[in-house]
Amino acid sequence: MPAIYNWAWKLSRAADTVAASYLYAGSSDFARSFMVLLNNRLALCQIDICSADKDELYDTYPTSNGDYIIRLLMNTNRSTVRPLHLRALQTCLEYFFLFPEIKQIIAEPEAENKMYNEILLQAGFQQEEQVFSHYAVCNLLVCTRQSFIPS
Repeated sequence: MPAIYNWAWKLSRAADTVAASYLYAGSSDFARSFMVLLNNRLALCQIDICSADKDELYDTYPTSNGDYIIRLLMNTNRSTVRPLHLRALQTCLEYFFLFPEIKQIIAEPEAENKMYNEILLQAGFQQEEQVFSHYAVCNLLVCTRQSFIPS
C-alpha cells in the first residue's frame, strides 16, 4: 500500500482518494486490483478494473451492460511510454477480454497527462470525448472487444 500511495501522490492531485479506493477494492464484488510484477519482484504498474455502473464516471458518461472502467498507476519516473509498460497493459487487456461479460473497457486519464494518454492509445484505445471529473478535464478512451481482438 505505501508504494501505491507514493505512485498516486506523484501522478495525481487526488492521492488520498486513490489510496482509499485500493482499500475499498479489496473487499469489492465489482472491482479488482492487479499488480503487474517483473520477475515476480519489481512492480511495473497497478491496474484496477471496475464495473462501469458502479464507478463515478457513470454519472457523466452513458455506459451499458458489459462496460468496465480501468485505472492505471505506472511505476516510472520517465515521461515516455516504455515498451515493457505497454506490454504489461496489453497483457492485462487480453486477460480482461477473456471474460465474456466484458464488452468494452473505458479509461479516463487526465487530458494533461500525456504519458497515460499515449500508452492507452498505443494499447488500442480510441478517444471518444472529454469529460470533466471532480479534479480535472479528462479524456475518455474506449477499447472494445472487437477492436482489441479482431475476428
